[in-house]
Amino acid sequence: MLFVFMSQPDFSCNPYALWKYIYENTEHETAWVVKRPERYEALRERRIECAVYNTIEGRNLIDKADYVIMNSYTFLEVEKRENQIFVNLWHGSGIKAHDYYNHDMSPGQARKLQTYFEKIDMMCVHSLDDRFRLSAQLHFDMRKAFVTGQPRLDCVMSSNGSENLKKLYGNALDGFDRLILYVPSFRANMSSHSGQIFSENVFRLNDYHDDQLNEFLEKNHAALVYKLHPIEQTAFKGRRFSVNERCFELTDNMLFDADVRYTEILNAFDVMISDYSSIVFDYLLLDRPVIYLIPDYEEYRNQRGFVFRNIDSYMPGDKAFDFRQMLDALQRVFDGADGYQEARGFVLSQRFDYRDNQSSKRCLEAILNYQKEEEEMDEFHEDERTRMPSAAEHLMSFLPEGSCVVDSTKRYSDDEKNVFLHSEKKIFYISSEIPNPYRRLTGQSSAEIADIDFYEKIKHLENGKVVFVQGGVDYALFAAAAGKSSSCLSANGSGAKKRIGFAGTIDNRIYFSMVQCICETFPDYDVVFAGHIYRSYPIWLDGFANLHYIEASYQELPQIIQSFEVAILPFFGRHQQTVPTELFQYMAVGKQVVASDMPNLPRLEGIYRSDSVADVIDNIRTALRRAHNQDIITGLQDKAAEHDWKAKVLSKEIF
Repeated sequence: MLFVFMSQPDFSCNPYALWKYIYENTEHETAWVVKRPERYEALRERRIECAVYNTIEGRNLIDKADYVIMNSYTFLEVEKRENQIFVNLWHGSGIKAHDYYNHDMSPGQARKLQTYFEKIDMMCVHSLDDRFRLSAQLHFDMRKAFVTGQPRLDCVMSSNGSENLKKLYGNALDGFDRLILYVPSFRANMSSHSGQIFSENVFRLNDYHDDQLNEFLEKNHAALVYKLHPIEQTAFKGRRFSVNERCFELTDNMLFDADVRYTEILNAFDVMISDYSSIVFDYLLLDRPVIYLIPDYEEYRNQRGFVFRNIDSYMPGDKAFDFRQMLDALQRVFDGADGYQEARGFVLSQRFDYRDNQSSKRCLEAILNYQKEEEEMDEFHEDERTRMPSAAEHLMSFLPEGSCVVDSTKRYSDDEKNVFLHSEKKIFYISSEIPNPYRRLTGQSSAEIADIDFYEKIKHLENGKVVFVQGGVDYALFAAAAGKSSSCLSANGSGAKKRIGFAGTIDNRIYFSMVQCICETFPDYDVVFAGHIYRSYPIWLDGFANLHYIEASYQELPQIIQSFEVAILPFFGRHQQTVPTELFQYMAVGKQVVASDMPNLPRLEGIYRSDSVADVIDNIRTALRRAHNQDIITGLQDKAAEHDWKAKVLSKEIF
């Protein structure tokens, strides 16, 4: 019997804890599917069977599984075969309202949740209270939610936290008498926005003083370890916070490299500082003090909200609203003034039905005893009105006469496939997907291969040629808009603000935390996303007053791009390896482009590669100052002309 595990982050949380229990206590086969290729290499070195998510190997491994174990709905594209059991163990349950608890949750997010959770056969939660609340927030069938306890919490009290800290920091923490763990929540999610994340200090406090923190820590012989939310760790990559030598950063990369989970170090800390994060409940199992640092409490309560009406009863610790209050609360803890033991006991009794370190065992028993019921899923139909042309559609009219063109982004009927597979003509299979080892072949984004099996068959035909096209442009169409006044109004109809924008296909390439930081840093600009929304609606578009979506067809893009002061390519992960079509469309209109760290972009003045979110902000400022530099505009357009679709074919660059 094969159990395949996936988690966000890789090799962590509840899936890891259950995997470890199964691996050490049963004869069942286990394997992992990870999102990051470097994690794949590391797990292989640890002799753990694994594959990379959204690859042929990953798909085949999942297809062989009897049970697929996850902890998030970020695994949207996992395909499910008959007689498989899909289990979601989730990743924590705190006080934050999310998903269906939000009155303004978009239809797109609702559809996304429905599509994913219709695949899920069962969930395991840690209390009857959580069974009700989590089922409601995710619109999940409560009959399939089982109270077993959360596997990741089995180790909170039993692990050797101090020794695990040594795996992370060596002896760096040995000289301190007291250890503080600071773990803030993510200040926005894809369905709502609450609180800034692009802050000058890790505490997000206007009155923060690093020298005062250092003095306080020195006086109390204390050190502070801080861990940002995984999304924010990526957003702040390369960013230096104003912290002193007694403050130590903890990241998911550090935990993975040391083969340690955060729950395995909790008992090494004397006090936790957090806010609305579910990690507080994990720490409460130790019955130790918690300080709630909540300077944005009123905003958070009004914009996102909580799952409890009497929220104070579920926050058993001092509330700090500024830097001074935080230090005062810490001092009371160090002085032994703990007035919240009874309050912690109440929360523990309400939120945990089990505290016996046997949750992994109960969880496995529930999974093996689960009786599946057959249900049908509604088929997803994408809106085609504003879909952007694929590379195959752009190139089709320029290819050699008498050839067949297969578009990798389309799903063909069996009859259509047979025509291609038995044709004697030259077959061009055209994809703008990126080359190995970054390739993902499941159609999760607009450029990815939609039908893996068909791709494999075409690839092995003697008369078949697989062509990977890295960007291109209908130069005449887009260059015609350059320099012309734009009549495009803002999405809200004002048209008063200047624009920073993205135009093209809006899909899972977009790094929404980067977009959030741009919106926060440039409030006097409209941040515009125009074009076609691919599959799931990107609900982060609802989060800011200056963030707008403009539904637009391909033919309307040139005029919209002309209205931008600066164009952006806020891509992340594997998509950073691409050279997207949007780039050359921007260049043809003469717009400077600020991109994330995309190493394959052309080296050209007016194209800015950014190592971090902070670099993105700095590069946007530079590009805005140079937005009307004619030499830069001409250079961008000349380079774009070299990537005209027709020119690519005539120059034999592709074929």
